[in-house]
Amino acid sequence: MGGAVGRMFVSGMFEGMRVLGFDLETTGFDSRSERIVEFALVGSDVDGSHMNVQSLVNPGRRIPSNATAVHGITNSDVRESGSFDRHFGELSRAISDSVIVGHNVLDFDWRFLEMECLRAGVETPIPRAIVDTLVISRRLKIPGRHRLGDLCQKFGIPLEGAHRAGADASATLLLLWRIMQSYPEKFEGTLDECLDSFSN
Repeated sequence: MGGAVGRMFVSGMFEGMRVLGFDLETTGFDSRSERIVEFALVGSDVDGSHMNVQSLVNPGRRIPSNATAVHGITNSDVRESGSFDRHFGELSRAISDSVIVGHNVLDFDWRFLEMECLRAGVETPIPRAIVDTLVISRRLKIPGRHRLGDLCQKFGIPLEGAHRAGADASATLLLLWRIMQSYPEKFEGTLDECLDSFSN
């Protein structure tokens, strides 16, 4: 799904930009004490070619059973996956100067990324922009609940393998596209102008 969705963004507001759905799975909810166990960046490069950068990550600590119950990732799954600093180069190359699309990405995924970079002693990569579909959904007052699963159901988006990073990243990218189709008047102008309108 990610490749087809990514190609939708090669024209219009996102023309000439790398656009990637971004999602993390973690050991818990607090970025200060919990760790990343999976990341995914799915979408299209500046030329429209498909990008899929994802991996399990060894968090350097046990994954609590309640976290495994959500995403299905076990301690044995990540044992040989390498720590965050081993994956940082690949992550940084993908994120730098990209448009990053995520659901609750500003308050959750990006905070985890920043904390992992801080622990690893590296600079957090700088994207072209961050688009948060949760923020957009709330600002547009889309009826119903604004969890990713609820919004996907509302917009007819299949979400197989929910709570795995690749599935959620792809679904979020498609969700943004469906929202843009449903509210075209809110997405006129440049990307910066649109993001400004949702942040004010």
